[in-house]
Amino acid sequence: MTIHTKIKTGIFGAVALWAFTFVPVAAAQTLTFGHVLEQDHPYHLMAERFAEELGKRAPEIKVEIFPAGQLGDERTLIEGLQTGSVDITTVTSALTANFVPGFRAMSLPFLFRDVDHLFAVMDSEVGDELAAQMEKQGLIKLGYGYGGARDLYTNQPVRNLEELRGMKVRTMENPAIIATWEQLGAVPTPISWNDVFVSLQQRLVDGGEGTGVSYKSMSFNTVAPHYTRINYIFSWHNFMMARSSFDALTPAQQEAVKEAGDAAVRYERSLFLERENALFDELAKMGVTIHEPADAAQWAARAESVLDSQADRVGGKEWIARIRAVK
Repeated sequence: MTIHTKIKTGIFGAVALWAFTFVPVAAAQTLTFGHVLEQDHPYHLMAERFAEELGKRAPEIKVEIFPAGQLGDERTLIEGLQTGSVDITTVTSALTANFVPGFRAMSLPFLFRDVDHLFAVMDSEVGDELAAQMEKQGLIKLGYGYGGARDLYTNQPVRNLEELRGMKVRTMENPAIIATWEQLGAVPTPISWNDVFVSLQQRLVDGGEGTGVSYKSMSFNTVAPHYTRINYIFSWHNFMMARSSFDALTPAQQEAVKEAGDAAVRYERSLFLERENALFDELAKMGVTIHEPADAAQWAARAESVLDSQADRVGGKEWIARIRAVK
């Protein structure tokens, strides 16, 4: 072997060794997290916990949080995930259903027995199937969060179905929810979440439906001081990421995001339940009048027809039966 050959071989070996031992360093990047609630709401605190947990696992990834609808309403945020203008959001299953039809059933009235049943469904094969449907629409499930039990809040007392009759009730843009309030005798009026306070203030609507935690967070008590507890829907929230953003991460970063998401959503569920348990004493001290209708069984009975009429649109009677059967 000539001296020239030895030098050439030595250089090649060094290059080969470098190629096998070099480990690329992940570039620093920022993920945009938008949602529609205020900074004291559990969803915002979940976003902060997610950023904290991700920082422990992948410190090169930063999370910039935009609360209170700064990046748009829930529909705009989901569209942002699909186009890549937003990286992460958390929105109601009712709004998600406009993009992922499997979630339509989650807005059916009196579908879940209680919050434990809701969580059992989230963590079952039903939840796995919905996550697969989300992925096909460019949405990666980071977790299923709790949004509380949905009730009715109004500017005048509603203690029974007769007092509800003819009242304009703000609802989400969801056929099952709209059909429910029609069956209950109200006039459902879909309005964007960001416009609810002004609509109540200006008496464009007489009330709205939603969770007590959101009601308090948005100061709706100042314009709708009557709260009627009906627990007609246990709200399922989707904590999700744009698939394009997720796919741009390294496998290790993707795992870190998934782990951080799971930790954050478990925290959110616990926090929401804790706040919900203490909520109604707080609202009473704030001057809110809490009503529990004596004819509660009639509300559920009248709304049962919605499950039958909406079955084909929400995935069929078998899909509803599977959800109800989860233990």
